[in-house]
Amino acid sequence: MLRPLLLSVAFAAVAGSALAQSQPYEQVEAPKTWRVEVGGGITHGFSATGNTGDDINYTAWGSANYKDVVYANGLDGVGWNAVKSDDLRAGVQLRPRFSAGDIEGSSLERPGLGADAALYAYKRFGGIVVGGRIAQDVSGDDAGMQYFASVGHQRVTPVGLLRVSGYVTGGDDKRLQRYYGITTEQAPGSGYQPYEASGGLSGAGAVAFLAIPVGKRFGLGGFVNYEQRLGDTKDSPLVDDEGIWRAGLIGVVRFSSAD
Repeated sequence: MLRPLLLSVAFAAVAGSALAQSQPYEQVEAPKTWRVEVGGGITHGFSATGNTGDDINYTAWGSANYKDVVYANGLDGVGWNAVKSDDLRAGVQLRPRFSAGDIEGSSLERPGLGADAALYAYKRFGGIVVGGRIAQDVSGDDAGMQYFASVGHQRVTPVGLLRVSGYVTGGDDKRLQRYYGITTEQAPGSGYQPYEASGGLSGAGAVAFLAIPVGKRFGLGGFVNYEQRLGDTKDSPLVDDEGIWRAGLIGVVRFSSAD
C-alpha cells in the first residue's frame, strides 16, 4: 500500500556501479577519467514514481561520474567524494526522495518527490565495506531526518560480479510521521484513525545483486531484496505487510573515456 522509505536500497542493487561511486569497494576494472551509463529494466516491489509496487514497473536508469570524485545517478542524486582513498570515501549528496504514492480509496495526502541533503562515510576493512549516511529534508516537505547504515561484500564469480549487503534504516519523529503517521487533521475523510509514528528504526533488510558483462559495453543485472519493517513503521495502518520482497532485472550500455 505504501511506498517504502528505502527505495534507494533496492535499486542500488540493480545498478551496482552506483554504489561504487560512494562506497570504496575494491576496483574490478581499470579506472577511467569519466563514465556514463544509461539503461533501464523492470522491477517488482517498488516504484520511484509512486506507482503500485506490487505491479511490474518499468524503471529508467542513468549515471555519470568524473574520476569517482564528482558523480550523479538516479539514486544518490548529485554527490561529491570530499574524502577519497582506496579504502575510504566520505562526502555530501543532494539526494532525491521518492514519492510515497497515493493510497487507493483514500484522500490522505502522501509525500511527493522531494530532496534530502546527506552526509556519508564508508570504510573498507579487507573485503567488507561498512558505513552509512544521515539525510535531512531540504525541500520544505516537513520530512525531517533519515539515517541509514550498511555492511556489504562483493566478489568476482565465474558468472559475474556478486554483491551482498545488509542494512538498517530509521528516522526522527518528523520523517516517520510524514511517511507512516496520520495526523488528527488528516484523519477525517481519509478512512484512517489518527496514528503517531515516533522516531527510531524503521526497517532492516538484505540485498543480493549479480552483474553480468555482455561484451565490452553492455551489462545485465538482477537483484533480490527483503526488508523487514520495524517499530512504529511496522504497526502503521498505512502498511499492509510487516515485510516486503523486491526484485528486478536491468540492462545498461556504458560509455567511458579512452584512458
